[in-house]
Amino acid sequence: MANHQVLNLASNHPLTTLDTDKLTQFGRLNNTIEGLYQANSNNRTTLALAKKVTISADKTTYTFTLWKDSYWSNGDLITAPDFVFAWRRALAPKTKAPEADLFDGIKNAREILDGQLPAQALGVSAPSKFKLVVQLDHPMAELPQKLAYPLFGPQNQRIAEKYGKRYATKPRYQVYAGPFMVTTKGSTANHWHMVPNPHYWDRQHVYLSRINVKTYHTADAAWKAYDNSKLDEMRLLGKADLKYYEKQADYTARPYSKMLLLNYRQHGHNAQVNHVLQQKRARLAISHAIDRKALVKQVYGNTSLTAQGVVPAGLSRGLKGTADFAAAQPEQRALAYQPQVAKREWRLALKRAHTDRLTLSLSYLDGTNSAAAAKALRHQLEKHLPGLTLNLKEREQTINTLAAPVNSVLTLTTQRAQYADPLAILSLFTSNNSANIGHWSNKTYDRLIDQASNAPSFNSKRWHTLLAADGVLMKEQGVTPLIQPASTYLVNPKLNGVIYNTIGTQSNFKSAYFVK
Repeated sequence: MANHQVLNLASNHPLTTLDTDKLTQFGRLNNTIEGLYQANSNNRTTLALAKKVTISADKTTYTFTLWKDSYWSNGDLITAPDFVFAWRRALAPKTKAPEADLFDGIKNAREILDGQLPAQALGVSAPSKFKLVVQLDHPMAELPQKLAYPLFGPQNQRIAEKYGKRYATKPRYQVYAGPFMVTTKGSTANHWHMVPNPHYWDRQHVYLSRINVKTYHTADAAWKAYDNSKLDEMRLLGKADLKYYEKQADYTARPYSKMLLLNYRQHGHNAQVNHVLQQKRARLAISHAIDRKALVKQVYGNTSLTAQGVVPAGLSRGLKGTADFAAAQPEQRALAYQPQVAKREWRLALKRAHTDRLTLSLSYLDGTNSAAAAKALRHQLEKHLPGLTLNLKEREQTINTLAAPVNSVLTLTTQRAQYADPLAILSLFTSNNSANIGHWSNKTYDRLIDQASNAPSFNSKRWHTLLAADGVLMKEQGVTPLIQPASTYLVNPKLNGVIYNTIGTQSNFKSAYFVK
């Protein structure tokens, strides 16, 4: 190892909060959080703050025994009540976490989310200091994968109550269970620092002495820092950058379980637009008009993948001997580039709505790839769908605040899987999920997702149920998958030991180190 073990990283947005219940992107803060499980590079979960787990015969009660020598960064013991406090707080109306839907399936979580029960009714309890009991509404084979996500980590109740409204607003008002902690000295919203947690249970395997994170407001400033060795990692966004750097020693392309999707608002203010988009043939026409290979090449470069369905490649291989779920997805023909079929079906859809012209709005987040994808998509759709005019609308990026309601007819969104299971993506399009911004609804789909959610294990029946649900979504084009973007970076070749997750949060620097 090198003598100097300081990692310098970039961020495109300032540090707004240290409160896990208010984060929509954990980013670098993932390295300050740890829960009952942690994910490794193979999308597998291993126990972390939990020493062991016992599961009831009906698979609806998980009893975790916590280690008795795990400590917060201030020296307090990490106990089972810290988990109870954190989970209830995440669902409480006053602090409701943006990703609170992930608790769905834990006893009473849905009723709490719907405002029918108080957060104290959540099926989690601490019968003793180091015993945590989690009760479920039904068996959940995916529970360990979910619990590895940072939202399910503990929070120190004593510290939260001590600081009240100031809790987690600044580093001095927060404590940490993970391998690193944010320093109270010298950290600002735009330039903050993490150092090893002196009380972390596995401190001997934390090698970095410091992680500096700086917000760069322009790409030029970040490039200058990387060229001057003041940054150890540089995100590549533009296609031109990829082409230039892809043969360099410090170039890396990492798969990540996220999808670029086209969403349809079928119940808007314009009856004629609704009449068109509520027709399955219109949504299929849009899908068939898209040349995804050309879109990938034009916008993202060769490292990204065309969608095979709504579930990303590499997310879940399932049972031993089975193919990757993405490759096995049914109804892939719904995503085939067939411009003549698209033209014919589109004309029929317009005819049924008693029109030969339609103007739709297409919104996208401001950013290099999103803007380029929207423009390329507009070109393809207007070219192949007669009578269609698309007006582009830019949406502002929101960090750790709820996004404004979508006010466009077509919307480009990026959805990511927070845990390693097809359900992580497929559950987003059930009728009552807040991520289903187009409000597509299908009773058969909801029933299949419900069946898969109730499965006691990762068995063949569950696998085929998920495939059937995926088939319904693709056949109906309730949402249209476009691209699985790769995460491309330049990384200091001397940096080793980083775990790059393909789910949840990307980079785990717990055991990272520099070589000479």
